[in-house]
Amino acid sequence: MDLYDEFQNLAPAPSATEFAAVPIRGRRNDYLAKCVDGAPVFLIGDSSAAEYTPGATLKHLSVQFHATCRVQSSAGAVDGQFAVIACDTSVPELYELFVRCMGAAVEQLPDEARTKDIEDCVRSLLSLFRAMNGPSGREISGLWAELFVITQASDVEAAVTAWHADKFERFDFSWPDGVLEVKATQGAFRIHEFALEQLDAPKGQGFVASLLLQPLTNGVGIMDLAIRIDAALQGKNDLRQRLWANITAALGSEFYEKLDRRFDLSFAERHVEIFHMSDIPAPDRPSDPRVTGVRFRSDLTTVTSSAAEPALRMLQQILEMRGSVDQRSSHN
Repeated sequence: MDLYDEFQNLAPAPSATEFAAVPIRGRRNDYLAKCVDGAPVFLIGDSSAAEYTPGATLKHLSVQFHATCRVQSSAGAVDGQFAVIACDTSVPELYELFVRCMGAAVEQLPDEARTKDIEDCVRSLLSLFRAMNGPSGREISGLWAELFVITQASDVEAAVTAWHADKFERFDFSWPDGVLEVKATQGAFRIHEFALEQLDAPKGQGFVASLLLQPLTNGVGIMDLAIRIDAALQGKNDLRQRLWANITAALGSEFYEKLDRRFDLSFAERHVEIFHMSDIPAPDRPSDPRVTGVRFRSDLTTVTSSAAEPALRMLQQILEMRGSVDQRSSHN
């Protein structure tokens, strides 16, 4: 059963130190539980000797080290020393993201995790959730489009490996043989904003995936796409952590609204186009070296792609970076 589904089936804890819990896969001393008020709590077994280690409290997350707890699971009762990492009870909209993000991070801990190992894990998690205290500066349509692209890959692991780990990277996806930039719009016209350097592949080939998106109340959301990707990454916990870390960092303080946004998946599949970067109408590179950071909007509505294959097939080939992607249709 999925970890979040197991969490939902748990009973709330009878006290702050007693928990009904589920063991995290493959780790008999790490558990997921519900606190007294129903929020998710991770209990991470700590093999270090007990000593004072300061915890932390953020807006949506709290951490306490060396807590003595009693845990009841299908494997029996355990009394032990744990790091207790809890989600804020006031934001149920965040519960699933917290469980999935933390679950991926915990599975990368060593089998005999010590306080320092747990602190390192928690530190990266704290930095992610700290970013949710302010605006992310990213449109949710852009994140949705990038996740959509990953779901089209026949090799999801390779696609997530190629996905940017930092929102300030120039390209959304990069391989030794080329790069892919993903653009999305909810308008009727295929108009996107570019930085001039985004159309300058450093080596190999450069492509642009352009998506038209249509909001749909009962459509597909960020979490739906992410769960599908996560399921294809079982056993690849570093990639699972990258997936959930990228999503968390992109949401910012508007996560309430962004997690509710849904789009028509079939509409996106029918209205994706793939362009070679050379297809994109763009201004000339400035001859004056003092002019940098050129940004512009380009209308691709009437632009004919020089890609040789139908869009979704071409996208799959790009994600695999096979030799056939450099073919162009003869009529162009």
